[in-house]
Amino acid sequence: MNNRIACTATVTGMTLLTFVAAAFMVPALLFLTGLPMSWADLWLAAGLAVAFAWFASKKLAAEGHMAVFAISAGLSALLFVCGFIVCGWFYDLSYDGQAYHQEAIIHLAEGWNPAYDKELAVPTGQSLWINHYAKAAEIAAASVYMATGHLEQSKLINLLAIFASGLLSAGALLALKPGNRISAWVVAALLALNPVSVYQSFTFYVDGLLGSLLLCLLALGCLAFVRPGWLTLTAYTLAMIMIMNIKFTAIAYAGVLTVALLVALYMSEQFGWLKRLFRIAAVGGIIGALIVGYNPYVTNTLHYGHPFYPLAGENAIDVVKNFTPRNLERMNRFEQVAASYFAEPMGNDTAKKPTQFRWPFTFSAKELPTFAETDVAVAGFGPLFSGALLLALLVLALAFRRRPAIALAAGGVIAALAVSSFINPAAWWARYVPQLWIVPLICVWLAFCLKGYRLLQGVGVALAVVIAANALLVSGSFVANQWAWSGQLRTQLAELKTVPQPVKAEFTYSWSNRERLKTFGIAFEEETPLVCSSEKVTLFKSGTTLCIDKGAMQAKAQ
Repeated sequence: MNNRIACTATVTGMTLLTFVAAAFMVPALLFLTGLPMSWADLWLAAGLAVAFAWFASKKLAAEGHMAVFAISAGLSALLFVCGFIVCGWFYDLSYDGQAYHQEAIIHLAEGWNPAYDKELAVPTGQSLWINHYAKAAEIAAASVYMATGHLEQSKLINLLAIFASGLLSAGALLALKPGNRISAWVVAALLALNPVSVYQSFTFYVDGLLGSLLLCLLALGCLAFVRPGWLTLTAYTLAMIMIMNIKFTAIAYAGVLTVALLVALYMSEQFGWLKRLFRIAAVGGIIGALIVGYNPYVTNTLHYGHPFYPLAGENAIDVVKNFTPRNLERMNRFEQVAASYFAEPMGNDTAKKPTQFRWPFTFSAKELPTFAETDVAVAGFGPLFSGALLLALLVLALAFRRRPAIALAAGGVIAALAVSSFINPAAWWARYVPQLWIVPLICVWLAFCLKGYRLLQGVGVALAVVIAANALLVSGSFVANQWAWSGQLRTQLAELKTVPQPVKAEFTYSWSNRERLKTFGIAFEEETPLVCSSEKVTLFKSGTTLCIDKGAMQAKAQ
């Protein structure tokens, strides 16, 4: 890879991806030997990432590989430190994050071995998900928690995946068109700023992480097609293994994209690399499902008869049904997608409110706080995404008219992403199909690559502006509101330090909040149901209620 910037971006992206994958795979492999998690897991993962950076630099850099290695390793370390600091400023205020994702991380760090130990029975009633869902995200976060002692900061796995996806995308786009430097970085940044990844970045939700990893997989697939090599295929397999253990549906997503890459290699007559990819993907699939994914895929099958228990098999649970808007229940999945992404934004709600149509390119400021939450159900890719889809269709139509062969290639990638999305019956819900965000940005890149066609490039620029505005609206709303909410919770916790200790506490769905109280040095005694002779205070967006004596607190303050 001759371009030093492109090479450095690719190596740094691979380094971050390797670290995130190894932070899961190292403990998962050690579980099979009977060893629980250790503080050393993170440092083993870091060592593997540095080693991969060294080999990647030697392989990809035509000259000056030592400089590429030093910059990539240093930049990766810097991004880790920055992500660690930033994540400490924000609390995970999501329901699922506090109810079972953090709970799983805490139990893993306390020595629970999901491969061999008995199933957990936690007071929050979330044991089903902790025991039987895929755990790559929680194990990777637990590696950070074990090594640093900071739970909230272990959310940085999400940020590292976002950085990796953007850098690998830039590397892939520059490999396709070395002369399009500025447009490659612009498109890569917009690809990485997937709204699902953004509004889940400061939580322990896993859908945004999945979206970033799928983008990494697509970028590595592009690199494998343009400049195939064992290093790229290894990184591709690491991404695939990690993806398979994020969510059950992710196996299908990775499978569709891998089949699409195999088809592309076949059509370009790269038969040697097709065979190598097939073999390494098959080995990766076995490792992902049967070895590092022993829990849940093997344990679920052995104990409950289905690898995807409890979402499939006998007495399967439908986790979407109770949140599906009433009008979508009468539609097929294609109609549902149209009704959702061309509607007013709305969070998940068991009231099953019908969707309300919203004209493309329009939005209301009062709707933006919806994107401050982590689980936007309707119009989950942002208020301007519907307009972006229309402009993307126009770009495709113009490109087919001017350069049908190139447009057909772009259409093939879009088709693979669409198939991977529509196999999920809940494709109307953005967080379940985060890869759909990539579709209009492929059209942006297509327009930027086909120079000399003014109308096509003009529409491409308009599409890029709309997507950038959409990303800015979502990101701005999320960060501003989460900052304010985290500050409100931090103030409450600081005030609790001044009351007589210990305080009585009831954690309801958020038993993991005991770690927040310990971090602030607040002694507590759990009581359910909570009976207070003094005043009750509920922590902001945290489901934890405590008994406090405000009179004593005020007297102490005076």
